[in-house]
Amino acid sequence: MRSYNNPETVLLDVDADGETTSPATPVLESSPEPDPRTRRIVTVAQIGLGYSVACFGPYLAGLAAELGRPRGGLVWVTSTFGIGLVLAAIAGPAVLRLGAGRILRVALLAMCIGATAMALTPALPIAGAGSVLVGLGSAVVALTTPALLRGPGAARRLSIAVGVASAAGVAAPLAYGALESLGQPGRLALLLPVPVLLAGFAWRSVASSGEGPAARSRPSFGPSFLGWLRIVLAVGCEFCFVVWAVARLADTGVALGTASALGAVFGIGMAAGRFIAPRFVDRSWAVAAAAVTTMVGTALVYIGQDAATVAAGIAIASVGIAPLYPVMLARLVSTPGLTARHSASIGSLASGAAVLTAPTALGWLDSGIGLREAFLLPIPLMLLLLALAARRRDTDEAPDVMLTATRPR
Repeated sequence: MRSYNNPETVLLDVDADGETTSPATPVLESSPEPDPRTRRIVTVAQIGLGYSVACFGPYLAGLAAELGRPRGGLVWVTSTFGIGLVLAAIAGPAVLRLGAGRILRVALLAMCIGATAMALTPALPIAGAGSVLVGLGSAVVALTTPALLRGPGAARRLSIAVGVASAAGVAAPLAYGALESLGQPGRLALLLPVPVLLAGFAWRSVASSGEGPAARSRPSFGPSFLGWLRIVLAVGCEFCFVVWAVARLADTGVALGTASALGAVFGIGMAAGRFIAPRFVDRSWAVAAAAVTTMVGTALVYIGQDAATVAAGIAIASVGIAPLYPVMLARLVSTPGLTARHSASIGSLASGAAVLTAPTALGWLDSGIGLREAFLLPIPLMLLLLALAARRRDTDEAPDVMLTATRPR
């Protein structure tokens, strides 16, 4: 659920056969700047997105405890966001033609209904259906945010939106932990964003801008697949922590409420990293530094025998993970021949694949060798990402790529 756009748009000429030629001079996007009311509802939606996704980790641990079932067998409940992202990749361009603002309001209502169902009962038929609504709604929020915030200055607005989502995510494990400490089911924390989401749904003044027809292009498979795989690795590593960090803390012997509260360090580190990252992500050493930091934190999570050490490892890893997705997405967007619509679909598909596979793989390892050893999984993911990041087939800059059709020459 997190997009980064560059307000500079490279215009690529397309000849009569649909082939792209050399880029023209970068120009600012011509879309008008969104009005304040649109920005406010996007902020509301991002608060709901960040908070809901951050609830997945403590929710999984709490649900397994309530039902007395293995955690690995319930990971599907928290994988619905990934399913939603995959569906968004497939249907996103068609959905956006209906109007981003209109679709966003429907998504907020779906998240309200789903969060309420998840909060009120641990019964899997109801809670599972609720998680599907939350996952699909969150994916639609991620899909519509760039469309509603486009125009001059989009990069700054999107960075703020992502930061808001990360900051909201900090509150989720804290609220969950507080409820557990008071003897109440932590899942009730999912009710907290419901009034905010309902207010967003009731806000009828959101612009419903659609997207125009896409120009023909023939992007190369190799660079596109490389960009897709980089995002899978970056997001997969992130969601290993999102889904399993609280369970790893609980395995050190602390109560679930304490583990949930300590799990907030991941959201804090992600928020800090996302706000700081724009200052250095264009440096040649940025990806290597982020990957090494992530691996150091992951190793500490493995080595730690007490909650404090594991929490420190989670915090260190979160700072390293934070810039990886925006950097990898920026490289994908700058792939020659990819339109904005192509890159959005590929990015959403990559994120969805990562959310579906990485936490599930870690859960499978948990069932076989234990969660402590399973938490080493992010290290090979980072090593592979480092190897792929060295294969620079695109530029360091990350402008949005749009194609303009020219007359036959």
